[in-house]
Amino acid sequence: MRNYAQLRHRLGRASAAFAALVLVGCATVAPPAAVDVPTPTPIEPAEPTPSTAPPPISPPTPEPSRAEIAIVLDTSAPSHAVVAAEIVAALPPRFYRVVQLASDDTAALGALRDQSITIVAVGSGAVAAARTQLPKQPLVFCQVLAYEELLDGDERIWGVPALPPLSLQLRGWKAIDPTLRTIALIVSDPHAHLAAEAQQAADATATDLLIETSSSDRETLYLFRRLAAGVDGLWLLPDNEALSPSALREILRLAAARGIGVLTFSAALLDRGALLSATSVPADVAATVRRVVERVVAGRTADLPAMTPLSAAEFELNQSVAAALDLPSSTVPRWVTREPN
Repeated sequence: MRNYAQLRHRLGRASAAFAALVLVGCATVAPPAAVDVPTPTPIEPAEPTPSTAPPPISPPTPEPSRAEIAIVLDTSAPSHAVVAAEIVAALPPRFYRVVQLASDDTAALGALRDQSITIVAVGSGAVAAARTQLPKQPLVFCQVLAYEELLDGDERIWGVPALPPLSLQLRGWKAIDPTLRTIALIVSDPHAHLAAEAQQAADATATDLLIETSSSDRETLYLFRRLAAGVDGLWLLPDNEALSPSALREILRLAAARGIGVLTFSAALLDRGALLSATSVPADVAATVRRVVERVVAGRTADLPAMTPLSAAEFELNQSVAAALDLPSSTVPRWVTREPN
């Protein structure tokens, strides 16, 4: 019993000591410090990444369809081949498919009869062949002196003159001979349109132009003999009705004897005593033909004139004749004059 009381006494003391220890521990433990929590920073939305996909590929531009062109060549004169070559060069392959034929190649011409094709005829023989073999195709011609009957009643034919503008011819002549005042011009009835054009050119340069009409080479010779005393210039234009080789020789001989300067349409006549020749420029002929062909192919022919004039003239001077006529000396025997733009 006694032992039991002692045990309880000891347990009581131990419990009191433990309680005191707990109280001391509670008094010395500090509460935990406050933790600073950072304020969250708002996240800006990211810029959209540009697309790196390649742009859509456009379909290729289709090539323009090419117009079919047949150049028919009169091989009787070498100058025709020169002009034909210039025409080929002037028609770009991107827009035109060009074939060349000789005017006497009837089989090749006949093969084109049912094709949709535009004909370019170089020389009178080429025009005749094209009109016979290809009567339905549109036709553009050049290097044809006597073209008046080609245009009668045929609405599918257009032309480029063989001669440079007469206004250019006269200006070039007066540049060489500033003393030129009175000129004789003799033409046949079929070339009356040339006389009218020459008169306009003379009026524009204050030049007296005496025009006579002839029906034969002999009459032309007679008329020139009558006019020679009152003129200082003779204007020769190509005219098979009024001129012949024999008449030309005699006219040039008389002109030289009378001191009359002669402007002619062919450089070959310079050796026979002509003062000056005025001829067309092949590149100018080709450029003019191209302008006409462009409109014919496009169907824009309502206001297309029957004849489209050239815009350049090539001059060649006979310097010995110029010296004999006491004209101002020139160191340039050949030159080109163009119409102002």
